Amino acid sequence: MLTLGLLLISCVALYQQWFLRADFYLFDRQQQVLLTSKPADQQIVIIAIDDVSLEQMMQVAGRWVWPRSVHAELIEGLQAFAPQAIAFDILFSEKDIYRPDADSYLNEVLSDYTNVFFSMLVLSSTHIESAAPLLTNWQDLSKGKLHSQAQSSLLLPFAIEPEYWRLGSINYRAELDGVGRYYDIYQQTSDWKIPSLATVLALNHLTELPKQSRVLLNWRGAQQQPYQTYSYVDIYRAVVEQNSDILQQFSGKTVLIGATAAGLYDARTTPINHNLPGVYMLATALDNIKHQDYYRQMSWQAQMILASLLIMLIGLCFYFFEHYSHQLFSLLMIISGSWLAGGYFSIHLLQKNQAFFIASPLLIITLSGVLFAFVFGYVEFLQRRQALSMFGRFLDPKVVLNLLSEGKLDAGFLNQKTSLTILFSDIRGFTQLSEQHSANQVLKLLNDYFSSQVEVIFSTNGTLDKFIGDCIMAFWGAPIASTTQATDAISAALMMQDNLLAFKRNLPEHLQDFDIGIGIHSGEAIAGLIGTAQRVDYTVIGDAVNLASRIEGLTKGQCRILVSEQTMLLAQQAYDFEEVGEFKVKGRQAGVKLYQPTRR
Repeated sequence: MLTLGLLLISCVALYQQWFLRADFYLFDRQQQVLLTSKPADQQIVIIAIDDVSLEQMMQVAGRWVWPRSVHAELIEGLQAFAPQAIAFDILFSEKDIYRPDADSYLNEVLSDYTNVFFSMLVLSSTHIESAAPLLTNWQDLSKGKLHSQAQSSLLLPFAIEPEYWRLGSINYRAELDGVGRYYDIYQQTSDWKIPSLATVLALNHLTELPKQSRVLLNWRGAQQQPYQTYSYVDIYRAVVEQNSDILQQFSGKTVLIGATAAGLYDARTTPINHNLPGVYMLATALDNIKHQDYYRQMSWQAQMILASLLIMLIGLCFYFFEHYSHQLFSLLMIISGSWLAGGYFSIHLLQKNQAFFIASPLLIITLSGVLFAFVFGYVEFLQRRQALSMFGRFLDPKVVLNLLSEGKLDAGFLNQKTSLTILFSDIRGFTQLSEQHSANQVLKLLNDYFSSQVEVIFSTNGTLDKFIGDCIMAFWGAPIASTTQATDAISAALMMQDNLLAFKRNLPEHLQDFDIGIGIHSGEAIAGLIGTAQRVDYTVIGDAVNLASRIEGLTKGQCRILVSEQTMLLAQQAYDFEEVGEFKVKGRQAGVKLYQPTRR
């Protein structure tokens, strides 16, 4: 259910583009890495109206805005060397009422050429009273034919006579993060498709246009000046001085004239430069369309397929791996591998002009992995808490957690008939002791004594079965099978005897009679979960349990520790034994040989 839920959420997230900013961020970083490996088209050059030009043209043309006659001179000078096209990334939206002769000169020059292109803007707000009529056909731009009924808010170059209009829009549209990554092939307004300036220039090159309305730009060159750039003032001087050595460089090339000076405010925020002059964006768009090497963006469905496959892979890992540590390790491998492979794969695709926004699916599977880890981790926590609550009373908590991690705390594993070694330890004269002291004194004495003895049982891999009043019952060999169960039980008994002696040294004079008896027997018994829905205990039952209890009762008047012959035979390699004798035990016809263990 968790996997299905995450698959559904991931589909919605990718369709709604919840992580589009992350996609853009990673895409931009990759673009910067690949930038210098992609050379710019040498047939596209920029004449920049830069700060140097503004300063040095003061003597010739005064302050900006310059007389249009300056541009006319530049056009005439360049046309002598047959450029492919000249395009102005500058708006000539108003006639120069103070210098009408300059406008007239520009129009006169334009009458001789058909390869000069101008810019316009498609305005965002539509006001019919200020709208300009659209052209009936964009191929009729040069003829100035207008359609009186089709209207849109356009900022047109009214300084240029309509018959010389060869126009394209230069609108800049940024994405939600304020960065421009796409370029319009055309803009839809009313029933018209208005081409961009780059589109019009590409048509001048007889280039086949993309079918989509905009393209994802494939940046190239340098971050500051992606294309060959000349200062406007240098080219203007070359025209005036008829310096053919400089001007012949523009032969057969597409010349874009635009502002790069800081004071002219034509900067654009792009993936490669947050203050890139707009003319370079135009050049990049023309380069991309001309060579058809703009990025083909893969659809969100491709992202969904990748994210779904990885989510299902994570789900399968959590399903097939039982141990939480193995689940976390596999999750880490999947997520880290996905980021490494995804980064490499997406850059490889970019080199083939395929844009795959990899960040969204990678973030989705990372967040999905975190959710998987949290859910299964919480389940693991609940299981551990339940296991410790149920079995922590009988077993060392470390043993409980090990059994849980190995999946051995279920009834199928715990309920078994096996060979065990059972120990009973009883306090001698407890009834008389309890009658001579208050309840609080007796209980405190018992609790202090039991706490040290339980630690001994756990330290020797024993299982604490229960407290029966003042008696401790424990066993070895279940739930963890052991070949040293008898040895471990005897070790526990001797350590319990040592604990008793240390415990008595801290008791007052009148409690120095405090003593214990320990009986141990090895044999076959049934170990398992016994109880009701309200309370379950892990215990052992069988004749071996009864005999161990009887042996403990026989320690009175003999010694503190007695073990059966079966236990002695199992532990004789580790301890020495002194035979105490053969005793008659209730419920058995044959006598039972008992032994006292000693350390070697």
